[in-house]
Amino acid sequence: MGPGPCRRVADDPLEVLRIATTPTRLQILKLLQQGFDHPEDLAKKMKVHRQAVDKQLTELFYWGLVDRSAVFPPTGRPRIVYRVTKRGGDLVALMERAAQDFRASFREDFERELEDLESKLAAGEIAEEMYFKKRKEVEARYEWVKGP
Repeated sequence: MGPGPCRRVADDPLEVLRIATTPTRLQILKLLQQGFDHPEDLAKKMKVHRQAVDKQLTELFYWGLVDRSAVFPPTGRPRIVYRVTKRGGDLVALMERAAQDFRASFREDFERELEDLESKLAAGEIAEEMYFKKRKEVEARYEWVKGP
């Protein structure tokens, strides 16, 4: 099967996410949200080979996440440029919101676990030594969401 959507894939949420969540594809979509761009220029910005960008743009185009058009400079040959479509922009925004919500829910879990520990310490349900041990475990588990 060549590139492009098919119903079996489009109905699978993991496959839909796979379409745009490779690092290269996601970076392309984010760069194209800033405006039209040529594959060679995208490759330079991303510090990857042009062929890698071309391959990803083809896939994104078939999925309707980017559009392409010709630009006719005053001199030289026409250039094909790409831009993110509304669908592509919506998908990036949806993924960014999901990531923020996911992180926020873990942050809430982290804070709740710390509050529970502090309540147990204050109520005398756990010794201070155990409190610090458990707190260290909780902080290690949620290291990626603790923040500054």
